Amino acid sequence: MSTPLPNLSSGSVPLFQIREQARKALVEALDSVRGKKILILDRKVSGFLGLIAEVPLLKEHGVERLLYLQEEPLTGIDVRSVIYLVRSRIENAQLIAQQILQTNKLGTKLEYSVFFMPRRTMVCEKVFQEEGIAADVTLSEYPLDFIPFDSDILSLELDGAYKELVLDGDTSSLYYTARGLMQLQSLYGTIPEVKGKGGHALAVKNLLTLMRREMGLKAPRTGGGQIDTLVLVDRTVDPLTPLCTQLTYEGLVDETLHIKNGVVQLGAEGQKQQKFALNSADKVYLELRDLSFAAVGPKLSERAKSLQTDYKGSKGSERSLAELKDFAAQLKSLPNITRHINLAEAINRVIARQNFRDRVTVEQSLLDGHSVDACCETIETLMYQNEDLMTILRLLCILSHTQGGVPKKHWDVLRREVLHTYGHEHILTLAALQDAGLLKPQQGGRSTFPAVKKAFRLLLDNVNDTDPTDIAYTYAGYAPLSIRLVEHALRSSTGESSSKELGLEEALKAIPGPAFDIVQTVDEHGLPVEQSAGAGLLQGSRDKKRRVVLVMFIGGVTFAEIGALRFLSTRPEVRSDFVIATTKLVNGSSMLETFLEDVVSEAMLSKQPSSVT
Repeated sequence: MSTPLPNLSSGSVPLFQIREQARKALVEALDSVRGKKILILDRKVSGFLGLIAEVPLLKEHGVERLLYLQEEPLTGIDVRSVIYLVRSRIENAQLIAQQILQTNKLGTKLEYSVFFMPRRTMVCEKVFQEEGIAADVTLSEYPLDFIPFDSDILSLELDGAYKELVLDGDTSSLYYTARGLMQLQSLYGTIPEVKGKGGHALAVKNLLTLMRREMGLKAPRTGGGQIDTLVLVDRTVDPLTPLCTQLTYEGLVDETLHIKNGVVQLGAEGQKQQKFALNSADKVYLELRDLSFAAVGPKLSERAKSLQTDYKGSKGSERSLAELKDFAAQLKSLPNITRHINLAEAINRVIARQNFRDRVTVEQSLLDGHSVDACCETIETLMYQNEDLMTILRLLCILSHTQGGVPKKHWDVLRREVLHTYGHEHILTLAALQDAGLLKPQQGGRSTFPAVKKAFRLLLDNVNDTDPTDIAYTYAGYAPLSIRLVEHALRSSTGESSSKELGLEEALKAIPGPAFDIVQTVDEHGLPVEQSAGAGLLQGSRDKKRRVVLVMFIGGVTFAEIGALRFLSTRPEVRSDFVIATTKLVNGSSMLETFLEDVVSEAMLSKQPSSVT
């Protein structure tokens, strides 16, 4: 759980206050149980909890051991108090109940406290009642909302939010999103302008309005806040972008090596994996993370040569103490340079494979809208070669989205090949993706993607990887629609109304979901209200030279999209600094994995050890 934490004071908004608030609430939860205790975590919690508090802090507050949640009884316990810190999910409640029942059978008398996060639910309480352990546990909650991953990134870490919204009809993540945004406003002031696109974005906006009204005069202050604009991006408006392969350095690290809770593991097969924290505290990573991967090698070579030149220049010459101090500071970055060279080499080994090249070629052809039959044949070939299932599902969903559905002549063939290659249990997976609208057959009518692609300039030719001028470099010529929508929202905030912008307004209508633009303010009695933007309400913020914009992705965001927003902040015409918030940091594979039925997931995932290391 212990990894170097990022510096949260260096961004446009001091996010360290969020970490301190979460840490204080955790300490209060631990201290509510007196004496020494065992802390039992569900596996997902154990990862991101390390971004809030490190192990020494837990030990300071009586935690003797850390364990993963499992069904087996607790044995060899030399303390009386046990604290469970778990997400409020039925499966977690069932595991807790079984563990307590199994432990009680051994005659071990322990005191159990369960802290659900982000809140306790009636469903979990009902599980305890049905299992007959309600009298054995003390229930509470740990109201953890946003978790700071870096100086400009916040995540609610709601793994299944997208799937729950589009397939299950479970909108609890929208409540948690609104609650988290209210927490931010309590710390940094009311955000005057709220804009968004999509049904779930509108639902969050409505919840924010309701929460502010319920608070009345106690609502967060208006005027003088640290955030000027909130843009709510509904992932259902742009499900395509996460499905595509990210081609920034940080994005490819995630695609190939998988970044989990700000940490990546690297090591040769058969050897112990080394864990590396990836955040802005690593100055080399800070420089590299948002570059196109094609520009990373030359940049690393440049850094290494610069050190070598400085080293040679330091021999046989007198230097001032200040110069020696600067040189010593540069030498400290040498291990980081070596680490990123190793990471880049590991990525190179993956992207040099023919199947990776075929995958990217298929993606680009489908985005261009040509050679659809050839793309379907390549997808079949990749299945014959036993390509990873998630890669295949991503390509099929891209095919469906860009073509208005999978062509009928390929629909049955491709689905049948998935079942033959990866197992007939995946008929449930295919059905779930179809029910969610991610994978469907063509049923007549024209796809809206070509019109949206043209209006928002989603595909650009001759993108300069080393010196880009557009966000399209993040996906090798494809500009994420989600970020184009943010660009459009910011231009409309400045009052621009060119014929080009009016054309985009028309294209917006082809994208599912309502659009909105409101101002959060107060009435003559000081009570919270919302008003339609315009009529000079935001003239003060529009006149500012530089804005702070919070972009909230409902359903997940990729590292390449984050890189695109950071790139936008460097453009003089944008005049904005961004803070990125999300329900979950995702890539196409992790997003689609949530659609696999539990029985399928368990068959695919290898068993993990039960002790936290």
